[in-house]
Amino acid sequence: MIELKNYAISRRLLLKSGFLTIALSIFSRGELFAEVVPLETIALLQEDLFPLAKELESRSDLYMLIILSHSKIAKKDKKFIRNGVKWLNEEALSEYKKIYTKLSSKQRQSLLQKISKERWGEHFIYTILQYTLESLLGDPIYGINKNQKGWEWLEHKSGYPRPKSAFL
Repeated sequence: MIELKNYAISRRLLLKSGFLTIALSIFSRGELFAEVVPLETIALLQEDLFPLAKELESRSDLYMLIILSHSKIAKKDKKFIRNGVKWLNEEALSEYKKIYTKLSSKQRQSLLQKISKERWGEHFIYTILQYTLESLLGDPIYGINKNQKGWEWLEHKSGYPRPKSAFL
């Protein structure tokens, strides 16, 4: 039953988080090059930055939906993430003539090395990694850190009382 509840939550969040369900248009030389679904880019980026998160079932993509749809997260922070996805794809297009999700693993790592030297890129990588780690360490009540695998990995003992309902 919990899985069904998490599915309903994630589906609701997906529909609620407008920019993640609407494709971003990526232009090259003034012409439409591709339509990008930001959540796909973010999910792959999270795997590239912290591959263990998927194995530990952190549900970091779901956590990004929560973050980007919550009223307590500053609009400028949400806009920066939205723009970061766009800029990342523009860099991929400029460097490899493909969007980020179509690049090989080696190309993606090379691109991340390149943008990490840019101020926006360093901050964007840091932001995505921060939320990825939060998803690994958060309470499972949020539909993340499934089976407390992130806590087990760190040998963390949860404090008490644990939340009875999600804050975000």
